[in-house]
Amino acid sequence: LSFFCAGSGEPTLVLEAPSGISNEEAFANVIEDLSAGHTVCAYERAFYGESEPLADGQIQSLQDYVDELAAFLDSQHQTQPIILVGYSYGGWVSRSYAANHPERVAGLVLIDSPHVQWMRQMKSKMDVEDWVKVEDIFEWFLANRGHDAWNSQFEMEATPDLPPNLPLAVITRTQDHERMRLSGISEAAFRIYNDVHFELAPDLLNLTERTIGFSATQSQHYIPESEPEIVLEAVQAVVTLTNTDHSDLK
Repeated sequence: LSFFCAGSGEPTLVLEAPSGISNEEAFANVIEDLSAGHTVCAYERAFYGESEPLADGQIQSLQDYVDELAAFLDSQHQTQPIILVGYSYGGWVSRSYAANHPERVAGLVLIDSPHVQWMRQMKSKMDVEDWVKVEDIFEWFLANRGHDAWNSQFEMEATPDLPPNLPLAVITRTQDHERMRLSGISEAAFRIYNDVHFELAPDLLNLTERTIGFSATQSQHYIPESEPEIVLEAVQAVVTLTNTDHSDLK
């Protein structure tokens, strides 16, 4: 797997991309600013960046990506606690890693990351014809990228709780994800796709006792592209909370 690092400074920020895009592309609008005061690193999943594709028939789900993240951090000899910045599906990878390796994570930023019930609630509310079109997207990722989003939700659900004192910033979009119209779903299903996401998003504010919420009022799903300043603000908020923790130890 390929990787990149930029900048210098602690705490190190480690990026986790959405499905279907490289970290370098997903975070293009914020990497330069983030790396002005921090070391910023990311590995690229199979098929993205310069990483090799998976072997024929190989399938990956959430735990596989968590294991890859752990292996990447070990390869970088990362000994100090990091801040994970997880975008969309990358938020699940970040949450799972933080829950299973709490001693290695100082803070967490989630960018429009889905609720664990989102896909199942969509399925229960959509007509069969519309759900098949949504399912076609999952099937494409499974067949062409070995990426199993559907079963990842159950692995996410089985993940331990985050430490209650973990600094966490949750960024949520407030606009519809218009690109979903390309799937051909009906207007009713389009509303379900977005409204279920909006209805469940506030639950993420209860993930820790030190969670701060940010609303991306000008954004659809592509928040680092349309509102990079809110990503920078959220990261800085988590950094500030981690610095407060270190001050308390002195």
